[in-house]
Amino acid sequence: MKNNSRRMPLRRFLKRLRRNQTGSTLVEMAFVLPVISLATIGTLEVGVTMLSTTMLEGAISQASRAGMTGYAVDGKTREEYINDLLAEKTYGMINLDNLVIRQRVYEDFADVGLPEPYTDVNGDGAYSAGVDSYTDMNCNDQWDSEVGTDGVGGPGQIVLYEAIYDANLMTGFFSKMVGDEDGKIRLTASTIIQNEPYGTPDPSCVAAVKT
Repeated sequence: MKNNSRRMPLRRFLKRLRRNQTGSTLVEMAFVLPVISLATIGTLEVGVTMLSTTMLEGAISQASRAGMTGYAVDGKTREEYINDLLAEKTYGMINLDNLVIRQRVYEDFADVGLPEPYTDVNGDGAYSAGVDSYTDMNCNDQWDSEVGTDGVGGPGQIVLYEAIYDANLMTGFFSKMVGDEDGKIRLTASTIIQNEPYGTPDPSCVAAVKT
């Protein structure tokens, strides 16, 4: 009888313990909160990245429209004016230290992204200086992997505008997951336009075959 009487309080305690819901909300929250936090932060990261891309695309579009007219303000070159316009139209969302702006000039839309033609004399599948002959299309006396030249072009020329931005992510966790080794994610925006015939075009170079 004494043993049974001792076991009864223990059994009642265990039954009460099984039925006790106190603290269950905190336990559930401990499992759910990290998942909700990661989802929220991830959504913010994606939103900021998409906003940055949209702003880059809008800024590069406005800069190209300004550049195609040949317009420039007093005291600035056309390149400086266009770069300042890009910075202005990103409204402080873009860290200008991580922004690279390129303009490449071509004579024809079909030339964009193409190397200068060459004759593979030694058959190694690549241009070999001093061995292979090439067509110097941009008249700079050297073979180029892209026929375009730096600048904003003259009347009627084709210009590729490109903005390259290494965006900083807000959290170290996502930086390691989707960023590069420096924790950044690269965003790009580009557009190709033809300058208006706003003046007398510069004399174009004459392509020549060289070695």
